[in-house]
Amino acid sequence: MIPHHDLDSSMRELFGDISLADPAFYKSSPIDVLLGVDLTLPLLRGQTLSMGKDKPFAIRSELGWIIGGKANSSGQKSLQINHIQLVSDQLINKFWELDSVPCAKPLTSLEEVCEDHFVKTHSRDENGRYTVRLPFHSPPTRLGNSKQNAIRRLVSVERHLISNPDKYKLYRNFMKEYLDLKHMELVPDSEINNSNSLYLPHHGVVRDTSCTTKLRVVFDASSKTSSGLSLNDLLMVGPRVQPELFPILIQFRIFNVAICADVEKMFRQIKIHEEDVDWQRILWRDSPTEPIKEYRLTTVTYGTSSAPFISTRTLRQLAIDEQENFPAASRATLCHFYVDDLLSGSATRKGAVQLVSELQEMMKRGGFSLRKWVSNDPGALSNIPEELKAVDSKHTIKDDQHIKILGIAWLPYVDKFTFTITVNETDVWTKRKVLSEVAKIFDPLGWLAPTVIISKIFLQDLWSHHLSWDEELPNSLARQWRIFQEQLPLLTKIKIPRCILIPQAIDVQVHGFCDSSEKAYCAAIYIRSKDATQTVISRLLTSKTRVSPVKTQSLPRLELCSALLLANLLHATLPTLTVPISETFAWSDSKITLAWLKSEPRRWQPFVANRVAQIQELTPNVHWNFVSGLENPADCGTRGIPPTKLENFDLWFNGPDWLRNSTFPIGRFEDNPQLQEDMSTEAKGISKLIMLTVVDATFKVEFFQKFSL
Repeated sequence: MIPHHDLDSSMRELFGDISLADPAFYKSSPIDVLLGVDLTLPLLRGQTLSMGKDKPFAIRSELGWIIGGKANSSGQKSLQINHIQLVSDQLINKFWELDSVPCAKPLTSLEEVCEDHFVKTHSRDENGRYTVRLPFHSPPTRLGNSKQNAIRRLVSVERHLISNPDKYKLYRNFMKEYLDLKHMELVPDSEINNSNSLYLPHHGVVRDTSCTTKLRVVFDASSKTSSGLSLNDLLMVGPRVQPELFPILIQFRIFNVAICADVEKMFRQIKIHEEDVDWQRILWRDSPTEPIKEYRLTTVTYGTSSAPFISTRTLRQLAIDEQENFPAASRATLCHFYVDDLLSGSATRKGAVQLVSELQEMMKRGGFSLRKWVSNDPGALSNIPEELKAVDSKHTIKDDQHIKILGIAWLPYVDKFTFTITVNETDVWTKRKVLSEVAKIFDPLGWLAPTVIISKIFLQDLWSHHLSWDEELPNSLARQWRIFQEQLPLLTKIKIPRCILIPQAIDVQVHGFCDSSEKAYCAAIYIRSKDATQTVISRLLTSKTRVSPVKTQSLPRLELCSALLLANLLHATLPTLTVPISETFAWSDSKITLAWLKSEPRRWQPFVANRVAQIQELTPNVHWNFVSGLENPADCGTRGIPPTKLENFDLWFNGPDWLRNSTFPIGRFEDNPQLQEDMSTEAKGISKLIMLTVVDATFKVEFFQKFSL
């Protein structure tokens, strides 16, 4: 808006005798168009008219006289409240400190209210489709006027789309599909003036990586109304009702036959109750030459804060409602869905075919449809139409043709995971750019940990230089980072077998390894499986690394920290494994750590005592044993392995050689004076309390003290 507010209309009288380019210059109004300098300067004639010091002036132009300069305000003062949140370097340092013990988060009171609201208000129609209510935590009548803002936003979007015809076509097609599928409807003339309504602005998001929807229209439920509140301000977000990414990926590695799919337009298959649809109105027209029409969205809407909860909770409700009819599909829906993506499978092709059939039928009963089917065994999808598959099997299949599942590249026809690494080239490296590059390495299960830890250690060193976010790195640091970053694309050569089990395994064990150095510590878990012929394989399942704390700690303490990291990782991993585990082993090359773990925690100083107690509580049925440092794969994650060497580092990806023998040695170590001395440095001091009773001397006491024998 220019000016920011209306000026005194008497200012017009100052320039009453000249022809103005904008006679209403004193009225605040939106900027219609911006002219570049190359267009503006030729319009100016050079003649000026001044009204005095600190007064507005006029410049003559081809369009008339243009007013500029200073002007007195109308006397109204605007109050501006700003909040600045600084990210202190001290807070960043804490990122690298010792992690707290993870624990399950109970539902908040508001999350419990949201869950209860869904249970009480959802319903199914005669076709099985679900209808839900919007979960308001405050009355929606608190929302103010929103129509004028929606009109302005629509006009702005149209201006942008006019300059991009291809995008405009995609936008129109998206809205047409919305209308054709009855996911939105025209607001009847008799209801247009309903005050209990809200208009959502919208904009398009282009998704080049999508093979189905190149442009998605997102509805801005965070747009403020005249009351200062938005729809999202009044909606409950709701709790997470699906498993985290970690257990889903762990379980996906267990199936012999893996299957993936996603729910087509999951949000839009769930209807919003008719009493709530007017809080989801939008404005649209196919062309700026047409009158604006009012619509209301009749399904769960992209952009509303409650949409993820409503959609995933509805999917969960379908699994609960149909559990007796489709037990396998119900179990897969409850355990193997991440938002709308399914990662499931079976031990056999027959089981996979049955699961696929159940999933199709169960989803159909709830009004959902699964698409983008893919499997490492094409026979598992024999009953799926080609148009519903992620890859058309009629086309030539290439081994390097990967499918993205939850951000990870999977090569289904060789059944291996791979990595897609892209690096940005720049002449100037800053702390912000380095952190951005590190964050691009998506490795949720820690398969690339020995390389990623190099970047973590570099970041910790970078923070110690106290550089600002956009300050250029010193030459030595920039050179060090550039060498590492240029090697990152080599990680794309690494192939990780998806299935961690040997076919027809009869015995499965879990082996965890931990180690520490002065710079970092690591925990890694391997699955050892054996078949009836006594053939054994071992494969890396998952790992975690931490940089050592900024505050210097002794190496024995850091070794204990690595053992705690392993204990936490085992505690998180073991419940997710869906195959019987015969035994679980934990291995460390620190004798002092193993000695601490076999002792009573109360014997030690608080640092050691607290961690020993936690480890003993987290791993009650785990056998802790000694492994030599040369055979400890966790050592790889403490010293780092550059991308040039990681691909062929068998110790990291498969564990020590003896782990693949039919039997393996149980490492033992004997007590010795040096070990006792090392342990004693963390022992509690012994406090001796001497009690003395002091009494006043009396004549009788003194008499007997002097003359007694």
